[in-house]
Amino acid sequence: MSRPQAEWKKIIFIYILQLFSYATLDVQLVAPRYIKFGANATLLCNHTAEFDDLHKIEFKKDGKKILEYIRDRKDPFRESPPPGISHLEHTLDGKTIKLVGIRFDAAGEYSCLVSTTYPIYTESSEEEKLQVIVPQLDNPHIFFKQAVYTVGEVLEANCTSSPAYPAPHLTWLINGKEVDMTRVTSFPHRHIDQHLMSATSKLSIEVSNLHVGENGVLEIACQATIPDFLRRQTQYADIKTKTVTVDITVATTPTSSSSSSSTTTTTLNPNLPRGLLPIFMLCVLSTMHKINPF
Repeated sequence: MSRPQAEWKKIIFIYILQLFSYATLDVQLVAPRYIKFGANATLLCNHTAEFDDLHKIEFKKDGKKILEYIRDRKDPFRESPPPGISHLEHTLDGKTIKLVGIRFDAAGEYSCLVSTTYPIYTESSEEEKLQVIVPQLDNPHIFFKQAVYTVGEVLEANCTSSPAYPAPHLTWLINGKEVDMTRVTSFPHRHIDQHLMSATSKLSIEVSNLHVGENGVLEIACQATIPDFLRRQTQYADIKTKTVTVDITVATTPTSSSSSSSTTTTTLNPNLPRGLLPIFMLCVLSTMHKINPF
């Protein structure tokens, strides 16, 4: 084999190795799931491409390009800020952007794309949903029909959240345990303005001995959360809780009382002497008159 042929085979071999290595190019967009209205959101396009091989990075919102970075271009950055932000900022390497002054229109699906020059390869990240929220300012409010309940009675209570966006999800808890949803009635959300809403739900449950604690009270909590349930996230974007205690009394079982009037039964002894019998009868009648004078 001639030397030029050997060199070409070496070059092809290296190219193939690089091609396979870039075939596993990893691209991931790191972005917040929830962002507060008026805050800033930082998005990072995390990728495994070497800087010398990097050709382009793009950030997209709902499939539309909002920033393009081409490393070898004289002016490497081109911006197309999305609606719903004050302005767009970026780092010099094109890997990170910041959405400044978030408003409701900034919500949507975001992604990033990375291209390499040698070999030519392009990979996109999965889309990440960004949701704009307005947190609750206060804890929920709980209202009862009465202050004290007896075991066996039906306890009814309403819970209303503080205004927020989106409307919070309400969860009832009794003594720290979540109440079955069959005991809860949810009502339509109440619109405070164009975006803010409050949520209301009703708890209806029969009080049992199992609900009563050692101190004779029942602890009820209403938890208002955004989002409604935890999925990929490990904590709620917004959570407010109101806890109250309700006094519980145990119904007493009525006991049978003795009759107000008593009856005296006297058995006469037939062996009493005849002369004493009239005197004895007189004493008995006198005693009975004292017990029941009427």
